[in-house]
Amino acid sequence: MPLHALAILILAAALHACWNLLVKRAGEKQVFTWWAIIVGSFCFLPVVLFSPALPTRVYPYILASAIAEAAYFVALTLAYKYGDFSLVYPIARGAAPALLLIWTTIFLGERRTPQELIGVAILLLGLMVVGGGGWWAQRQGVKLSKAAIFSALLVALCISIYSVIDGAAVKFVPAAPYTTVVLGVTGLLTAPAVLVRYGRQAMVAEWRANWVRICIVGVLSLVTFVLVLFVYSFAPVGLAGAVREISVVFAALLGWWWLNEGFGLLRTIGAALIFAGILTIALAG
Repeated sequence: MPLHALAILILAAALHACWNLLVKRAGEKQVFTWWAIIVGSFCFLPVVLFSPALPTRVYPYILASAIAEAAYFVALTLAYKYGDFSLVYPIARGAAPALLLIWTTIFLGERRTPQELIGVAILLLGLMVVGGGGWWAQRQGVKLSKAAIFSALLVALCISIYSVIDGAAVKFVPAAPYTTVVLGVTGLLTAPAVLVRYGRQAMVAEWRANWVRICIVGVLSLVTFVLVLFVYSFAPVGLAGAVREISVVFAALLGWWWLNEGFGLLRTIGAALIFAGILTIALAG
């Protein structure tokens, strides 16, 4: 993988961790995230209006990606309903890149060298260690239900599906307008579910309480997705999708720095494994 692609993905991962920290502090996280999607899409609307019109053949990609994104939000809600964050998160974020490698091989014709596969395997192991640090620390109190595991795998499936769709689309359309339209459609598709579940009053209250942070997250999230899809446009989607998950490390570091969460030996080992995996991928390219 080109070094400048790795640099962009690392920047995107850092931004992803930053805006997720703001989401973590929100009252109603799903409502907060929905508002952020709407605001971000609105802020980037000029990019769509002043860019060349997207070709008609990209419309099925936009709709399919938006449906997969909407399914992702539903699956994530179910996963956190049935299981603990410390179990759901590492399964979802670790399994998604593995599934993405399969889809990119089947649908995009990408072929990985043995060295690249070794690098991805090391990286995924590191993701599981960092993301699962909480589970290892308190495994006696963590609920291991089949429903939680199934829901977490469903989250991973949704991530891998919309990632391969987006990776195929940005091979022939610009990343910025495409991302803006996809997330805008996602916001529209998820609006009824959010409204039914939380009610208009809760949605208005969340906006009034957190509109500044919602706007910040909306802009940062759009920038993050645009950066990732820009890399997808010229780099192997399967590898880029794995590398972008280093946001797990940045999230753990921010949690340690700002929220007084433990980092510990396991997460340090996991971070070292992730670095080793990325270095292996970089040297393979």
